[in-house]
Amino acid sequence: MEECLESVIKQSYGLWELIVVNDHSTDHTAEVLEEYSKKDGRIKHYNNNGIGIIDALNMALQRSSGEWVTRMDADDIMPINKLETLISALSWNKNAVATGKVKYFSDQPVSDGYKNYEKWLNKRIDRNDHWDWMYRECVISSANWLTHRNNVEFEENVYPEDYALTFHWYKRGISILGADAITHHWREHVERTSRNSKDYQQEAFFKLKINQFFKITRDINRPLAVMGSNQKSKLTIDFIESHTSNFDHIQLENISKLKALSSPQVLIAVYPEANERAKIQSLMEDLHLKMGRDWWWL
Repeated sequence: MEECLESVIKQSYGLWELIVVNDHSTDHTAEVLEEYSKKDGRIKHYNNNGIGIIDALNMALQRSSGEWVTRMDADDIMPINKLETLISALSWNKNAVATGKVKYFSDQPVSDGYKNYEKWLNKRIDRNDHWDWMYRECVISSANWLTHRNNVEFEENVYPEDYALTFHWYKRGISILGADAITHHWREHVERTSRNSKDYQQEAFFKLKINQFFKITRDINRPLAVMGSNQKSKLTIDFIESHTSNFDHIQLENISKLKALSSPQVLIAVYPEANERAKIQSLMEDLHLKMGRDWWWL
C-alpha cells in the first residue's frame, strides 16, 4: 500500500485529492493511512460504513469534492505522469472517459493469461475499437480511467463492478479517449480478489454481460444466434434461456446456417486461433454483418 500512496504523491500533476476507504482491514492499514494523511493534507481516509469494494467505492465518491474522478487500487502503482497524461487525453470532456495502456508486474512471473489480457487491452488503445469488443472482456482496466464524476456509478451488489461501470458508459454512449502511454502498473499476485472471489469468476462475467446484452443491445425484432459448443456457450445459453427461448444455437462447423437467418444478432461464444477467427469474420462480412453492431465475440 505504501508504494501505491507514494506513487500518487509523486504525480507530476499535483492538484488532486486522495480519498482512501479502509474496508475493515486487520493489518497495519489504519496506522499507515493516519501517517500519510498527517504528512500530506491532500490525503483523507475513512472507515467503510458498509462491507466490500462497492460500498467502499461509493463512499469514496461521496466524500470526494473533485469534479473529475479516477480510481486506484491499493496494491497497484501510478506511473509518475498518469494523471497528467489522462487529463491531456480527456481534454476536460464531460462526455468521455480517458484511459491508457497497462503493464502487469509481479514478484513472480506474470501468468500467460494476464499477459494476454494486457496485450489485448493495449491493442484496444492502438485500434480505438473498445466498444466493438464490449461483450468479450472489460475493455478498460478497473483503475485506469479518468472521467467526470457524473459518469461514475457503482450499482449495489452488481459484480464485477469495473465491468458493470464500463457497461454504464457503453449504455450512455460515452466516448473512450485513449492515451498511447502506459498509465497503470497492475500488480499480479496470488491473493488478488479477482483470483479468489466468486464475484470475479467466469460465471459472474457471463451473467453480467448477457444481462447487459438484453438490457442494452438486444433487438427483439431480429433473430438471435449463439455460436459455439463449449463451456462458454453453455454458460451463455443458460443465461439466455432465463430471458428467452427464441434463439438459434449454431455449431461452429455449421456456421453457414447463419445464412438462413434474416439480419441476425450473433453472439460468438468461442475464440479460436487467429486463422479460424479470420474465417468467421470473413463470413460475417459476406453476410453484411458488422462487428460491434450485429455480432460480438464473447
